[in-house]
Amino acid sequence: MEIENVEKLHEMGYGLKNAKTTLSQDIKFNVAKVKIEGSTGEILNLPRWIGKIIADNKLGELDSPDMVTELKQALSKEKMVGEYQVSTLDPHFYIKLKQHMRTLQRDDFNHIESMLLELFRMRRGKLVKLADSTKLNSDLYNKLTVEESVFFKTIYDNSKNFETQIRSNLNEQSSN
Repeated sequence: MEIENVEKLHEMGYGLKNAKTTLSQDIKFNVAKVKIEGSTGEILNLPRWIGKIIADNKLGELDSPDMVTELKQALSKEKMVGEYQVSTLDPHFYIKLKQHMRTLQRDDFNHIESMLLELFRMRRGKLVKLADSTKLNSDLYNKLTVEESVFFKTIYDNSKNFETQIRSNLNEQSSN
C-alpha cells in the first residue's frame, strides 16, 4: 500500500477519534441523525472532525496537542538515541503535525518545516540502515509512524529483492 493511501486512511481515522471541544456559546444540532447539544463553557467529547467544524465556525475551541512542543521533543529524543535506534513517535505524529502546520503563518510554518525536515532526514537515514539489516518486529513497529512503517517495509522488500537478483546466478556458477 502506498504511503499516501495509508496516510489518508489514518487521517480519516484520526478525525473520528474523540477530542475535547469547549463551547463558546450554546449549540443544538441535529444533522443526519447526529444530535449535539451543549451550553456555553461546557466541554464536550466529540469526534475531532465535528470539533473542527465547531471551532472553524467560532462556536467553540477544539483541544489540540501542542505539536511544536511535540516536534521539539521528538527531535531532541532522536538525537539522543543514537545512530542505529529510533525513538518512539505516535503513529499519527506526522498527520497531526501536518494538520497543525496548515494553520500557521508563513514564518512560523518555515521554522516548523525546517525542524520537521531535520527529524525526517534523521529518521529516514536510520530506517534505511535498519531495513537493510533487520526485519520489522513488533518493538520497532511500535516506535514508527504509519508512514514510516510503509517506508520501512518498502525498503526491506526492495533490499531483499535486490540481494536475490544479485545472488541468483551465483548458485549456478558454484555447481559447475
